[in-house]
Amino acid sequence: MKDTALKYFEGRATDNELNNLLDWLQKKENRIVFSSYRLDWKKSLESSQFPGGGEKSWQRLQATLGQKSYNRWQKSRKIQQFYRVAAIFFFVVSLGSMAWFFTHQPQTIPETFTSVMAENGQISKVELPDGSLVWLNSGSKITYNNYFSTNNRELTLTGEAYFHVQRSETLPMLVTCKGLQVKVLGTRFNINSFNAEHAVEVVLEEGSVELINTTINDNFYRMNPGERVNVNLETNLYSARKVNTIRYTSWREGVVNIYDLSIEDLVRRLEKRYNQKFELTPEVKKLRYTFTIENEPLEDVLKLMERITPVTVKQTDETIKIDIDKRKIREVGR
Repeated sequence: MKDTALKYFEGRATDNELNNLLDWLQKKENRIVFSSYRLDWKKSLESSQFPGGGEKSWQRLQATLGQKSYNRWQKSRKIQQFYRVAAIFFFVVSLGSMAWFFTHQPQTIPETFTSVMAENGQISKVELPDGSLVWLNSGSKITYNNYFSTNNRELTLTGEAYFHVQRSETLPMLVTCKGLQVKVLGTRFNINSFNAEHAVEVVLEEGSVELINTTINDNFYRMNPGERVNVNLETNLYSARKVNTIRYTSWREGVVNIYDLSIEDLVRRLEKRYNQKFELTPEVKKLRYTFTIENEPLEDVLKLMERITPVTVKQTDETIKIDIDKRKIREVGR
């Protein structure tokens, strides 16, 4: 590069050589070397060698070339800075784009389930994620998934429960019990599946509900307030009638109204309420009962049954056996 520098000092460098020199001068260490070349070249010359005003002309030429060199070097530096900034900008934009892409991708959340159960002998009150309230009778359970109140309001019930449902026109609640589904917008109602193996009882206090047989996919009945509907899921038959709803819903306050209930259905309720096993003999299965249980212990309830019907109650180990009292029958027959 020294020969090119000497040509430059003497004004003999071609455009191509000048461009190469300018590229070389972009590095700081090369500029130091270039300065030493210039000093050596000047020392080799005598002042007389310059024509009149020649040295000043040469200095002007040096200044002009130096300014061109500086301008080109600055331009090259700016271009390099531009590309560096552009690269950083592209990196930041790419990061933002990647972040937007990944945060806007639909994420699959695994389905999980929540179950709430009332232990035998207990009544549980539950607030659902949508604000609806559920009272679970002894031995009953509800189950719903983690999408409840966002994508759905679906739950399953085993046993008996009283519902106070928050109203939603866009997201109705669907309560499935055995093969019966109750569709609700917002209302108060009771569902009971304790009374018989293939039967479900629905009592509506206020609002309206639709009953759907999920086995045959049939919306078969729309209930009105004050109605009680019994559905036999084995025969797909149902019956509806007006009732005093408090007889069927007061259990959540600890009051159980037994109204014209068979002893088999009564024993199912007693088993859940008092966490007690029962055994019935065939002779007593035709008996029916009507009475109210509030906070009475099981012993008082059994004494009442013995007083109003011809039965005997005897406990063997952990099971209470209810049998016909033949002596009382004979006394009644006299």
